[in-house]
Amino acid sequence: MTQPFTETEAEMSLKLAEKHAPLQVPIEDPFLSLPATAQKILAAARTLLVEKGYDAVTLEKVAAEAGVNKASIRYNFGNKAGLVAALVDFMLHEAFAQGISALPSTPHQDLVRALIEGKRHIIQTTDNFRGFFDILPYAMRDEDLRRRIASGYVWWAEQNLRLLEVDGTGPAGRAQVLRGLGRLLSAVVDGLSVQAGLDPDGFDLDEPLKALEFLLDRALPDLDRLAAEADKS
Repeated sequence: MTQPFTETEAEMSLKLAEKHAPLQVPIEDPFLSLPATAQKILAAARTLLVEKGYDAVTLEKVAAEAGVNKASIRYNFGNKAGLVAALVDFMLHEAFAQGISALPSTPHQDLVRALIEGKRHIIQTTDNFRGFFDILPYAMRDEDLRRRIASGYVWWAEQNLRLLEVDGTGPAGRAQVLRGLGRLLSAVVDGLSVQAGLDPDGFDLDEPLKALEFLLDRALPDLDRLAAEADKS
């Protein structure tokens, strides 16, 4: 006869399941629920944002880019605020989906290298960040946009720790330094992307990434220990 779990065994089983649960994209793909015309509008808004900046995302210019009338934008998104909110969700989903695909099936000794190469790919894909950087000043003054974008950093912190396999049992059981590491690695991408954008010809991305790899390689044993201690607590 199978013995029932003791409380301790049940908790250990739950922790193990949480640790190996797949990391899900936290925002649904807006295109899944949009009609074809709304998809054209959203794609046009993104093109204008990336190529010409936030101020270019007006109803008139988006309508012209998409080949529709302004009434169609209002019908599908309400106003510019609704369109920008949908645009932010669209861009966040795209970034999240790329992050999910980057989660490697990598031997433990190669985890740092996999993370570094993932960061390199993200930073070099400058178009994905150009739109976010242009929206940020406005998002700081708009509560809805601010919360939408802020939620993305929580997710990226989780992904960074998953990539290094030092995530422990989730935020509630994670050492403070590990939570900070997840946030710090997200900030690295933002900061290096800004520097690369400001000096595209003179900025050497290899230098800071090699320094980051050096530091993580030497810190990984201690990070593993902290994650193991969190698992036991």
